[in-house]
Amino acid sequence: ACGSSVEKEGEVLYKCSGGIICPAQRKESIKHYASRSAMDIEGLGDKLVELMVDAGLINNVADVFKLTVAQVSALERMGPKSSENLIAAIAGSRKTSLARFLYGLGIREVGEATAQALAQHYGDLQPIIDASAEDHELIADIGPIVAQHIAVFFSNKENLALIEELLVQGVEWEVIEKADNADVLAGQTFVLTGTLEQMSRSESKNQLQALGAKVAGSVSKNTDVVVAGPGAGSKRAKAEELGIKIIDEGEFLSLLDSLAK
Repeated sequence: ACGSSVEKEGEVLYKCSGGIICPAQRKESIKHYASRSAMDIEGLGDKLVELMVDAGLINNVADVFKLTVAQVSALERMGPKSSENLIAAIAGSRKTSLARFLYGLGIREVGEATAQALAQHYGDLQPIIDASAEDHELIADIGPIVAQHIAVFFSNKENLALIEELLVQGVEWEVIEKADNADVLAGQTFVLTGTLEQMSRSESKNQLQALGAKVAGSVSKNTDVVVAGPGAGSKRAKAEELGIKIIDEGEFLSLLDSLAK
């Protein structure tokens, strides 16, 4: 046993709160950390992770950064070139974003959107570690249960020790400077639909979230604004039906520009 507290899930299911330091979850946590949406370590797939853990090369996510070309080359079906490429990919993953890092930790019920919300709200890791569950609940879409999961994770000494080891191994990100207008769109829900030609969908989403807005995937009575580019279909039709404000990309960019001043 890893010594972490056991959290009750629903009425009957109990789950270890240890996360990244739990031996029973070791392989899965490393696979998740290396995945495309997390640290995006190209070449470190599920089978290779299992092979490395079974061979005793890695026991946790920090060990990934200690691997050498010689160690990897000794594994089955890993030649010198593919081993060099993997070590280079691991090195490149050291520079990441706070949101990706948080998602990669595998905190229970913290998906990409919640990790992004935490990163935007706090700006850096230490304020998240220092915050209480009640503090986390102040963030849009983080309820009491998820807030508690986050607080429990960062109260675990083994988790904190492993995070410290990751930082020692050179994992870093840019601190998000909280602008004066950071919450100017707080409480408003936007939906992006159609093709946005001057700004990518992900960049548009990031800019809205940085201003405090929620970006939803579907239109509902709770939607405040729909940004509709060319090819907008059913979402635009539903917005019109519900009488929701619709703006085109030009108006959207003007809105962002005005809020940046």
